[in-house]
Amino acid sequence: MEPLKLKQKQAEVIDAANDSSVDTIVLIGSVGTGKTDVAAHLVLSICHQFPKTRWPVFRVNQSTAVETVIPSFLDMAERMGLINGKDYFYTQKPYRITFPNGSTIPFREADPTKDRGGKKIKGINASGNLLDEVDEFEYEMYLQATSRKGRHNEYGQPSLSILTMNPNDGWSKEHIYDPWKDGTLPASTRVIEFDLDDSWQSQQDIDRLKTNPEWWTQRYLYNNWNYSDESASLFKSRHFAASIVDELDAGLTRSTGFDVAWKGEDRSVRALLYGVTIVDLAVAKQKNQRVETPEQASWLVADAEENGYGIDNLAVDAVGVGAGVVGDLKALGYFPREFMSGAAPDPDISLPGDIDMPLNFDKLRSQMIYLYARGLELGIIKHFRGCPFLNELQKEAMVHNYDITDKVLRVESKEHIKKRLGYSPDLMDSVIMALFVALRPIQPFPSADSFGESSSTPITSGLIGTSF
Repeated sequence: MEPLKLKQKQAEVIDAANDSSVDTIVLIGSVGTGKTDVAAHLVLSICHQFPKTRWPVFRVNQSTAVETVIPSFLDMAERMGLINGKDYFYTQKPYRITFPNGSTIPFREADPTKDRGGKKIKGINASGNLLDEVDEFEYEMYLQATSRKGRHNEYGQPSLSILTMNPNDGWSKEHIYDPWKDGTLPASTRVIEFDLDDSWQSQQDIDRLKTNPEWWTQRYLYNNWNYSDESASLFKSRHFAASIVDELDAGLTRSTGFDVAWKGEDRSVRALLYGVTIVDLAVAKQKNQRVETPEQASWLVADAEENGYGIDNLAVDAVGVGAGVVGDLKALGYFPREFMSGAAPDPDISLPGDIDMPLNFDKLRSQMIYLYARGLELGIIKHFRGCPFLNELQKEAMVHNYDITDKVLRVESKEHIKKRLGYSPDLMDSVIMALFVALRPIQPFPSADSFGESSSTPITSGLIGTSF
């Protein structure tokens, strides 16, 4: 691994930490600029230098932290020349990094669905804290987590809250980004904004990202967080925001979808729905990991038992390597549904209320993506607040372009999405596979009236303008 080389903007973070007048450092900006990596470097440096430092790292979901934040810390420790087992010790369950000088970095959840009012967080006494992707936090959880610093600083370590975020909307934009832009943020809060010049990505990677829709590049590449033109996307950010729910009906039928990868950078992802609420996203194969199909089939069998769904309510990507998982499950006596993204649209699948489709679709994948977008707009499909990877799922969904020719809707192919996005939309694909099961008329659905829509209302109203 390459040794650590900080760019000028990343070095500003270290300077801010050494400024005694600063108690909060906010890192915002373009994708690929390594905000979490720089935050990890700062936290590791403080814990290594100052004895008995307690610096919790918060993420909304533990499962998300395991795949994103923790690897960033371990990679950064290696770049800094720190050796696991000598200079520090990494353990799992509980997930934490400890140092011979008594310092600790525990990785904690800030999930309001599991910790009402942040009661578990209230018991933490810390030197400082890091809140990664803080725009995903509920405001109360943010307040609780940042309030715990300054309680173990007897060795001269700074008392800091470090925040990384993309201030799209919500409280983080209202309370931090907008006041910073207006010049009204307290002087004790230092905002450091990264742009493309600070990126650690190659120019080739950046050029590829620039081919994404205008709203995406404006926000995530050029830091134009007020940009709101989403007319080219089937999905709208306001519909995602309105779809979040805090409560679940455990008695609803559970459906799942499994997008399969074998090796390389793609992930194998399982989506779990209660009724038509997206409850959980789990990664069975990480990026750059090789997991054979029999092992993935066994993982699904164990996961089905743990999460209370039947394999007959599971749809598996049956194209390519996914066919191997289907075959392995059948060999074990289980019979999942097979999802073929390029197959013809399925006339039996519709949103609750049996609303007629005014459009034709070029293939099944386009149909399912449309139904997902339309279900969000109508308030039928929901997202559980405690579901991991929600922000990433939204990004994957909204990056899909489409066109309509002769009343046939075509959604951009997965191959094109991978080229523009830089990775496979595995989360999105697993969700539409789960919806492929959940939207089948296996049992009577509530009428459309129960969702505030008349059954005579055309499904085209308000989704993507007058094109429909």
